[in-house]
Amino acid sequence: MGVLEGVEDKRHFKVPEEKSFVLCNGDKLLSLEDLVTAINLTEPEVFHTHVNEHKNDFAAWIDGVFEESAFAEKLRQNSTPLRMVITIEKFLRGTLFTTAPIAGAVSLPAPDHSHDQPAA
Repeated sequence: MGVLEGVEDKRHFKVPEEKSFVLCNGDKLLSLEDLVTAINLTEPEVFHTHVNEHKNDFAAWIDGVFEESAFAEKLRQNSTPLRMVITIEKFLRGTLFTTAPIAGAVSLPAPDHSHDQPAA
């Protein structure tokens, strides 16, 4: 069970100061909102210091501090800035682990093969 279990406002929930994430530029993150803002606004060099082919410090923070291992794994799988922000937003909306149909998508009927002729 993660730290955010039962928390209504997951976006603004702040971890204790001693569990904050400190970026290589000195900025301090205490919440998922802080993380989204940092991903969106920091220089690419700062992002790539923390997320690269060898590590994903943001996912490690989510896993270790928020105790959200499945969410952290999704962040590891979506390691570009845009994909990470989308993944965080889906988590905050509660849709990260759902398989609900995409809004506006059209369902096509299954093909009817009852009239197919057998091969001769």
